[in-house]
Order: sequence, then C-alpha cells, then structure tokens
Amino acid sequence: MSALTRDRPQASRPPQHDNVFSPELAVFKLVPGEGADWQLGLVNALAVTQRMRDAVLVHGDRLPRRVQALLSGHGPDGGPLQHPHLAIFPLTSAEHPLAARWIAGIALALPRDVRADDRRQVLRAAGRIRRLVLGRLGVWSVVPRADSGDAVRAWTALPGGATQWATVTPLVYDVHPRAVGEDAQRQEVAGMIARACAHAGLPTPREIIATQASAHLGTPPAHAFPRLRRKDGGERRHAHVVVTFDRPVTGPLLLGAGRYRGYGLLRPVPGPEARSP
Repeated sequence: MSALTRDRPQASRPPQHDNVFSPELAVFKLVPGEGADWQLGLVNALAVTQRMRDAVLVHGDRLPRRVQALLSGHGPDGGPLQHPHLAIFPLTSAEHPLAARWIAGIALALPRDVRADDRRQVLRAAGRIRRLVLGRLGVWSVVPRADSGDAVRAWTALPGGATQWATVTPLVYDVHPRAVGEDAQRQEVAGMIARACAHAGLPTPREIIATQASAHLGTPPAHAFPRLRRKDGGERRHAHVVVTFDRPVTGPLLLGAGRYRGYGLLRPVPGPEARSP
C-alpha cells in the first residue's frame, strides 16, 4: 500500500474544471450478439477499448489529418502526440456490487480544448460503428445512448465534483519502481501517481493509496487484469489506487500509462460507502 499525505484543508471549496478531459462524454451501450455471453467481464477492458479504437480509426480514415491524429494519438510522422487525445474507456454499473465486474458500455472522452467542429467529426465517425468483433468474446452491437445523462454524472461527478476517487481499472505505472525498501518504494509510487495527476491537469492529491484491491465493491483485483507491455516486450506494473484531493474535482479521471486505453479509470467513491481497500 502506497500513500502520500498533506495537511487537510480548513474548508471545502467549489469544484474547479481543470481536468484535461471534457466531461461531455459520448456513451455507447454494448449488446451481446453472435457467440457472445450475456455479460462481458471488466477484465476484458483492454481488448474492448482496443477494438473500439480500431473501429473509430477505420471510420475516421478520411477525416483531416489533425482529427486522425486526435483519434490515433500519433502525429503524421508516426510519433506519439505530446498533448491529450481521444480516450476510450469501459463503463460499469453501480446498481449492485456484482455489476461492477461487467462492462455495460463504452465511453469516448476528448480533451477540453478540442475544436467544436473536430469534436463533431469524431462523434460522427464513432456513431457509424455498429458492432465490435471480439474474437472468443463474440460479436457485440454498439448502440449510441441518447439518454446518457446518468452515466455521465456517475463518471464525472457533475455538477458538484468529488474529492475522493478510486480506480475501476488498474492504474499502469509510467516507470518501474526502483526504490530500495518498502517505505521508499511507497513514496516513489505515490510521487509517480501525483505526477500523473498533474499531467492530467488535476491538483496535487492530499492522499494516495495504491493496493491490489479496489475501493469499489465488486471490482476485480488489479492482478486479474492483463498487463500492458512496454516497447521492449516487458510488462508494466499496475495497481488499484484511491486518490483524495483537497477540493472537489470533476471527471472523467484517467491516469497513468494506460489512460487512453481504458486503464487508470477512476470513479467517485460515494461518501457513505467510502472505505479503505
């Protein structure tokens, strides 16, 4: 367990919208089709988001280059963009703890500073997707949700924001911790996560906890999720985290090396049900 703690604030503050991602999510429902079970496990988040990304790229292949870069996260030279781009993440239901283990839909999040016309082009391309072929997981229909207000509020904490957030999918470490000793490694991991928050435009957390278990009941443990691979073929470490801020912030909160691919996804921890992992 890793933690970084600062002094508690003297009074609550109103939420500030300083997240790099816009809370205007595009939400899609997944409906099982040929060869699919009636439920899709959350541990398959990476496979689902990767297939959705591939489909968006196919349907957006005739868009202007700047929009294609926004979709792919790569510039004309093939190198990674140095600024935020499209993020795709799974949606789960909070109606019952058991529902937290299953993917109910997909959401697309774009950076706040994306031009309105570029955003419309991205959404039109995504809206043309009709199904995802997920291999052994079967075929799933992709249905745009017009009534997505509840889902958006659940993942963004609009309008008031939230101070405590916890991962639904594990946060992937940017680098492998190299500190010697348990305490030193805690601090290294906490510092890494604090920098991830800053990179996402968020304030410095008051407290960071890293653990194998999620604070959200029913969510699979971190070790149940496939690991992302580095360019050299090695596996990246990951963990569930709980992040507490001095003041309310709004989502979506996506942190770490897998933030554009469905990992490092956080959801507000309900006050009455907040608990330590």
